[in-house]
Amino acid sequence: MKLGIIGNGRAAWAFANTWRRIGWPLTGIARRGEPIEELAATSDIILVAVSDRAIEEVTASIPETDAIIIHASGSLPALRGGFSLHPLKSLPPAGEPSDLEGTLLVFEGAHREVAEEIAMKAGARFAEISRDAKTRYHAGAVFGSNYIAALLDIAEELIGIDGAREDIAALARSAIDNWTAHTDARRFTGPASRGDADVMQRHTGALRDSPELAEIYRLLAARIVAAAK
Repeated sequence: MKLGIIGNGRAAWAFANTWRRIGWPLTGIARRGEPIEELAATSDIILVAVSDRAIEEVTASIPETDAIIIHASGSLPALRGGFSLHPLKSLPPAGEPSDLEGTLLVFEGAHREVAEEIAMKAGARFAEISRDAKTRYHAGAVFGSNYIAALLDIAEELIGIDGAREDIAALARSAIDNWTAHTDARRFTGPASRGDADVMQRHTGALRDSPELAEIYRLLAARIVAAAK
């Protein structure tokens, strides 16, 4: 399948690298605003890999084409009779090693058989969700990646030990490993999982100069306490 790409960000880079690895042809990569008539005329699939706020506008600007128009947004529905194929993965910046092998590709829209073939050739896994489920699904993906990074920033700030960035990352990986291994209350560790109110009170006291962090702490602790019962 011949792929044309509009955009040059993380998703464009990941799909382009994957396409090259599996030996399928790329008809071209156009930055937003560059001419796309040739892509529309020569591609089997056109990937609109721009920011979510620009996807609808860019998709509408594509000339009449026999190509299937797809995008990789986790929050927006398929457009122009195509499909969305969202990698459930935190993609690295363009220019760094990136591939969709082993990634869960989440599909919505038409031409399911084409999307499944892409996933199979890429060595990826495949799942389908409905149009109505996309926004909630994407909110979950944000919790599972973007907000993890924000929590790691908070942890680094509070721990305050120079050179401990990799150790904090290892701490997070150990928590993820434990969460993966258990579906019951054992997936949690720490004072909230033990119901240790004295420790949690001292923690929130130590955060009194950062009320927003104290509130985040209380909300997450309450979630763990309720789930660990």
